[in-house]
Amino acid sequence: MDHICLTIPVLPGQAEAARSFLRLLDGPRRAEYAQSEQRIGIEKELWYISDLGEQQLLVAYMEARDFGHALGTFSSSRDGFDMWFKAQLAAATGLDLNDPPPMQLPELVSHYEAGPPASA
Repeated sequence: MDHICLTIPVLPGQAEAARSFLRLLDGPRRAEYAQSEQRIGIEKELWYISDLGEQQLLVAYMEARDFGHALGTFSSSRDGFDMWFKAQLAAATGLDLNDPPPMQLPELVSHYEAGPPASA
């Protein structure tokens, strides 16, 4: 399982647009969002806005069996919802996932997950 955490700078003045976009994912666009995530292979996706004072960041945490494949599938998708999602993200951050820039994915350096208690 790939565990991915991305930070994406929000363009100046676009933090509320980013919040509005992400609220739509949990509201009226929830079913389309779920269909897209299932189609591309994302099993979990969490979004945060981190306010550093002069800069806001979108922080995205994702889990997928193969994140590289999921990102490639999403980037090449012309599905209506996927195109809307990419347009909203680009408007808030300037990141064009139709043609993503070369990127080094963050390195996972520690991972803790609670498991069942050990038997005595």
